[in-house]
Formats: sequence, C-alpha cells, structure tokens
Amino acid sequence: MMIVNRRGTALIVALVTLVVVMLVAGTVLRSLIAAHRRTRQSQEEVQAQWLAEAALERALVMARSRADYAGETWRPAVTSEFGGVAEIHIEHAADSPKAVKVTVQAHYPDREFRRTTVSRECLVPQAEATP
Repeated sequence: MMIVNRRGTALIVALVTLVVVMLVAGTVLRSLIAAHRRTRQSQEEVQAQWLAEAALERALVMARSRADYAGETWRPAVTSEFGGVAEIHIEHAADSPKAVKVTVQAHYPDREFRRTTVSRECLVPQAEATP
C-alpha cells in the first residue's frame, strides 16, 4: 500500500512539474514572438523613412530637370520580395507663387494588409525647379 502511494505521488509531482515547465516555455515563446514583431516593425519603419528620403531626392532632381514633371508612383528596383512604393506629387504652392511643393508618401513594404507609411514635404523655389 505504501509503494502505490509513492508512485502516485511521484506521478502527480511529475505532472505538476511538466505543467509548470510548459507554462514557462509558453510565456517565453510568446515574448520571443512579440519581440520579433517589434523588431520587424522597427525595421520596416526605418526602410519607409529611407524610401521617403530617396523619393524626395528623386522628386527634386526630376523637378529640376523637367519643367513638366508633376510627380509619379515610384517603385525602386530592389532585391527583396516586397519592395516599397513612393507616391510623389508636385504642385504649385498657394502661399508662394514662385515655388513648388513636393509631397512624398512612402509605403514599405508594398503590401496592403501590413505596411508602414512615411510622409515628407518640401518647398522648392521655382528657379530651382525649372531648367
């Protein structure tokens, strides 16, 4: 009778230990997944910021070289599976008739269900914007 109780007690202790280990492992796994998501989101934000800066520079160069440049949807050639896209708009500034307003909206990655958007805006004097 005494041996049966020891075996039963050992089984219960083993099961409780197994449950505790599984709970700890589940918590660690959940925190690792959350950290991975935060890291990926941070990387995508940085990529979107760089894309916005590059699109703004492209818009300034294009506006200086072509008087009829009104903007574009720019998809830079990249090697990643999901590249970015930048929407460039050029318009005459309402408060300054001798300047154009360059607006850029960059989206990275170029997926509709999850992407980061960064906007940039710049006012360029008309003398610089035309050849």
